[in-house]
Amino acid sequence: MSASGVAVVTGASRGLGRAIATHLAAAGYDLVIGYRSSPEAAKRLVIELEALGRRAAMVDGDQADAATSVSLVEAAAELGTLEVWVNNAGVSVYAPLLDTTPDDLERQHQVNVMGTFHGLQAAARTFIESGTNGRIVNIASEAGVQAFPFLGAYSATKFAVVGLSQVAALELAEHGITVNAVCPGTAETDMVAAERISQIELTGASPDEVRAGLLSTIPLGRHCEPDDVGALVAFVASPAASYLTGQALCTNGGSVLH
Repeated sequence: MSASGVAVVTGASRGLGRAIATHLAAAGYDLVIGYRSSPEAAKRLVIELEALGRRAAMVDGDQADAATSVSLVEAAAELGTLEVWVNNAGVSVYAPLLDTTPDDLERQHQVNVMGTFHGLQAAARTFIESGTNGRIVNIASEAGVQAFPFLGAYSATKFAVVGLSQVAALELAEHGITVNAVCPGTAETDMVAAERISQIELTGASPDEVRAGLLSTIPLGRHCEPDDVGALVAFVASPAASYLTGQALCTNGGSVLH
């Protein structure tokens, strides 16, 4: 496995996905950028990756739709040999379990679980067909190894992502394919910003109080940065991690020990 092939990153136009894509580009991969609602951000990322000397393509689509993963595979084939697939696209709703609507649970399930499932299948089938010892990295969450209040539906989907990763690691090992879950802590992305608005409304705390409360639970005293996640994913995709599979790797400053 060499950093000269193609990597696919879903949900890559912003936040964690953007950092993951730039770190993989720095490691030598050409990129296929999956996005759904931010075409201008995706275009800016493509320009940035090309400035790094990498080729890049962008694919619009809802990761909950299996056809999107097919399109991502086709775009990767135009660039070269697919070697890395990162299932990053995700959504969350911050609400008490008793106030969580079936529609909110279903949407999180469709994107977080089924989106990962579709991407995992598409990547694995492509790797097997090409005889590539590929890497699949599923972005879960520290909430996928420990539940948190008001994130019940989200936690359920991320626990499922960890479970899918473990089963896939066992079943795909014979093909030389590794599968791992990366579990970020609280990063100040657009998704987390929306969660904080809900938390402020639920608790009556001020934005500063909410942020300080979250920071108080992190031993290293700072929030997770997108680059923390990008660096870990790039490591998991690197030759140094060739013996790593079936693991849920937390990057969270010690807020959850796993």
